[in-house]
Amino acid sequence: MKTPKLLFVVLLLNACSASYGQDSIQIEQKNKLFSVIPGNTKMVLSGIGWFGFQAHLNNTDKTTPKNTFNDFGFSPMFLWKLSDKFFFESEIEIKNDGTADNSAAFDLEFAKLSYRLNKYMTFGAGKMLSPFGAYNERWEPNHIERFPNAPLRPDDGVLPDDTHLFWGAVMGLDVRGGIPMGSAKMNYTVYVSNGPKLHTEKEMGGVLQYENWNDNNTNKEVGGRIGFLPFTNSSLAIGFSGKYGIASNQGDSLYKNIGAKAFAVDLSYVKSIEAIKSTINIRGQYSSVMVDKTNYQLTDTSFYTFDNMMQSYFAQITFRPSMVQNKYIKKTELMFRYGDVTPPKDAIWCPKDKNGNGGSITRMDIGLAYWISWRIGLRF
Repeated sequence: MKTPKLLFVVLLLNACSASYGQDSIQIEQKNKLFSVIPGNTKMVLSGIGWFGFQAHLNNTDKTTPKNTFNDFGFSPMFLWKLSDKFFFESEIEIKNDGTADNSAAFDLEFAKLSYRLNKYMTFGAGKMLSPFGAYNERWEPNHIERFPNAPLRPDDGVLPDDTHLFWGAVMGLDVRGGIPMGSAKMNYTVYVSNGPKLHTEKEMGGVLQYENWNDNNTNKEVGGRIGFLPFTNSSLAIGFSGKYGIASNQGDSLYKNIGAKAFAVDLSYVKSIEAIKSTINIRGQYSSVMVDKTNYQLTDTSFYTFDNMMQSYFAQITFRPSMVQNKYIKKTELMFRYGDVTPPKDAIWCPKDKNGNGGSITRMDIGLAYWISWRIGLRF
C-alpha cells in the first residue's frame, strides 16, 4: 500500500556546520574539541536555525492549504566542559507548534552528563538520544540530515501513536567508546534505560511507545550497538544494534511480562571520487521490533491475537560535484531516498488499503540542496 503521491517543495535555512566526515567518530571529535580548550570549565554554544515553505502540487485534502510557510525554529546546543573528565551536552528545540496562533513550543531534546574514564571508555547518564541504530544519534540532526524532512518511519503519520523505534530520547545510563583494530576501528555503546510502554486499549492493543520517561514496571531495557569502520579513512561504517525490555504495565495480570525485542543494521559510506569529481554519501538502516504474542481485547467480551512484528527501512544516496571548477555547481547536492514501514498486517490499527488489507507503506523522496556556505544551506 502506497501513501498518496505528494509533491512538495521545502526551503530550509541551516545555521550550523554540515560535514561529510564519518558521523560514527563523533565522540573522538568531541574529545579533540575539549582537549584544545584551556581551563577546567568552558562552555561551547552551537545550534541550528531553520525556516521552511511547503507547497502541495497535488493536494486532494481540501482542508489543507496548497502552499504555506509551515516550519521555523531554533535549536541551541550546549557543550559544557566541567573538568578534564566531566562534560555536559544538551539541546533545546524552540519551534512553531503548529497551532493557529503560531505560538512557540519548547522541548528539551536531550540533556546528558558524561564522565570520560579513559580514551576507550566514557560513562553517561540522563535524557540521552536513543543509541539504537545510527539514524538518531548520528544522522537525524538538521545540520547532518541532507533532506529537509525525516525518512519514513513508524511515527504518528503511520500508527495511532509514535513507536519511536529508532529515534527520540530515552532516560538511562550508557557506556561507550572506541577501540583501535590496526588500520580499522570499532566503537561500542551499551545502555540501560526505562523500557517501552505497551498500549492495551481496544483500538491500540499492541502498539509500543519507547519514549517512556517514567517506567511502567520495575524492569529495565538493555541494549547496545557495535560499529565497525574497516577502512583506514573511515569512509565505511557498519553498525549492529539490539535491545530487549518488558513492555507491559506493572501488576497487569492480563498482560504480564510481555517483552519486546528489537534489532537494527545500519550502513554509511562517504567517498570523494576523483574520476567523477564528486562526493557520494550513502546511508541506510533496517530496523525490526517483535512483541511477545498475547491476546488483545477487541470488544468487552472478545479477544484476538496477531503476530506483533514491525519492520522499517530506508536507504538514501546524495551526490555532490564538490571537485568541479564551477563555483555554483560544486555547491549543489542531488538526493534520493526510499523508505518502507511494514506494521503487523492483522492488527486493527494497521493502515489498510481500500480493500481492507494491511501491508507496507512506502515513500520516495527526491531532493536538491544548495550550500551557500559551509554552514548555510537551501534544501528542496
